[in-house]
Amino acid sequence: MGFFDRFKSNKTDTLPKGAHLLDVKSVKSLSDASVQIEFNVPSDLEQQFRFQAGQYLTLELDIKGEKLRRSYSICSGVDESLCIGVKAIPNGKASTFLQQTKAGDQIVVFEPEGNFVWKPEHKKNVAIAAGSGITPIMSMLKTAGVKAEFHLFYGNKSEQSGLFIEEIRALQNTTTQFYFSQEVKEGAVHGRIDDEALRAQIKQHLNLLQADAFFLCGPQQMVESAEKTLAFFGVSPQKIHKELFFVSEAKAPIESANYSGKSRVKVMIDGEIAEFDMKGQDKSILELSEKAGLDAPFSCRGGVCSSCRAKVLKGSASMRMNHSLTDAEVAEGYILTCQAHATSEELIVSFDE
Repeated sequence: MGFFDRFKSNKTDTLPKGAHLLDVKSVKSLSDASVQIEFNVPSDLEQQFRFQAGQYLTLELDIKGEKLRRSYSICSGVDESLCIGVKAIPNGKASTFLQQTKAGDQIVVFEPEGNFVWKPEHKKNVAIAAGSGITPIMSMLKTAGVKAEFHLFYGNKSEQSGLFIEEIRALQNTTTQFYFSQEVKEGAVHGRIDDEALRAQIKQHLNLLQADAFFLCGPQQMVESAEKTLAFFGVSPQKIHKELFFVSEAKAPIESANYSGKSRVKVMIDGEIAEFDMKGQDKSILELSEKAGLDAPFSCRGGVCSSCRAKVLKGSASMRMNHSLTDAEVAEGYILTCQAHATSEELIVSFDE
């Protein structure tokens, strides 16, 4: 019996909105603690699973009766089979569970999402990644092919712990500098990708600053450090695209708007409407929407993935954390409902915008 055979009895009409039951076509080891999972997308779902390079898939897993949703970046090119990379993390229920996946298993998979994407007009690019943060970057590198240039900085503990190392070396139009923090290797920098290391590279290669786009992906500390370094050299914030893979819980929350009254909240999604009262910050808009019976989208519940993004149509809301929305999106009224609470007497929120 396949590891995921219990999913085979599921009926598609019981699946969450935007989710489909996909067969696992193949599983390939990427490192001692990482696998690449390839899905078989049937012809009638090809349109739903078209993706842009850099996007991710959300999986819903049933682990000993507990349903978990986790997001994993697509690592294949847009013209290739649909694949994700999964690296096991310490005490990670889902990532450890998925290491045991095998061909023939079935998994509940949501349609591709995400705004961390490479676009064809980006002809010259700089990518900075660490660990499993390379997975969405790999999709970009494969999709761009010879149509665009990439200068890649990729950090790991060692060559063996890295993902796609040999594939990266074989890519055309990609110049790569590897960083290994716990191994001395010829051709690689011994150390981490930090402010000092990145400043040294930019000073040696000032032409990097002329890139059309900069893609940062990996642990929060590395991403934020790289972003500050690029800002120091005058790179426009509009050119910097980032995605966090591991978020430090120590980061201070966003200062919340001073509102202590009761709010009447209306939430809309796919033609359905739920209304409820909200007071205080103990429960998020997402949690109360679910309690009201709405099948609202979510994945990480930590302000990172943006699956729960919605738009404020009337009133105001404040977020405890925001690791994924840009300043422009926030200015347009978008919120992460898993982190948001109402700050006005009346609030109308739509997931359909």
